[in-house]
Amino acid sequence: MAESQDDGRLAGRLAALAALGFVLVIPPLLARFDRVDRVFGVPVLWAYLYLVWVVVIGLVAAVCARSR
Repeated sequence: MAESQDDGRLAGRLAALAALGFVLVIPPLLARFDRVDRVFGVPVLWAYLYLVWVVVIGLVAAVCARSR
């Protein structure tokens, strides 16, 4: 019974992270970062997308590592 409860929590956390990742890349939010400016020579939009990608992957790794 404890394993199924842990699996349910893990699934819930991963679903929440998927929702967070989705919200961070919806067009109205992306439009805020679509500028001519650059960060370390990279367009702001690309830097934002890369940062979101790294953060979501890191959070998924942390959640999965903690669940074991």
